[in-house]
Amino acid sequence: MIRVLGSALIWLGHKIPFIASNMLVMVILHGNSRQFWPKIPLLSLRNESVPEHCRLLFNTLALVTLGQAVIGRFPRERWWPRAVVLAALPAALPLLIAFGDKVLRLRDQAAERYNLSLVPLLPIGATLLEDTLAKQRSQQQQLDRESVLEKLEQ
Repeated sequence: MIRVLGSALIWLGHKIPFIASNMLVMVILHGNSRQFWPKIPLLSLRNESVPEHCRLLFNTLALVTLGQAVIGRFPRERWWPRAVVLAALPAALPLLIAFGDKVLRLRDQAAERYNLSLVPLLPIGATLLEDTLAKQRSQQQQLDRESVLEKLEQ
């Protein structure tokens, strides 16, 4: 149990820059009525609808990905997994919101807390999905290389 927790904390430690930058960009793009910075055209939230929040999540992930690419922190083997994450997470957001609304029947402050808890959980889920996909792809490529080598040896 302690070993699992320790390895989870180590994994999380490596992912904190991605998670924190997603949270920061999400807060900046979301804004509120008392924000002191201007809304960013085409990227900021236009209203509080679910489709707008899906667009906000996509824009957040896309901006962080672009930032990682610009500073050289986005290796080529992560391109395909990140593309899947860019499609899957915004598509899953309506289900997560509906789960809190219809299944858990959260209202008012409870619903607000649930929705706010998604701000750090969505980037954590993105990293888990991306890591899993990257690992599977890497293993598949290794198997493909080995089978090609076996055929060449015959």
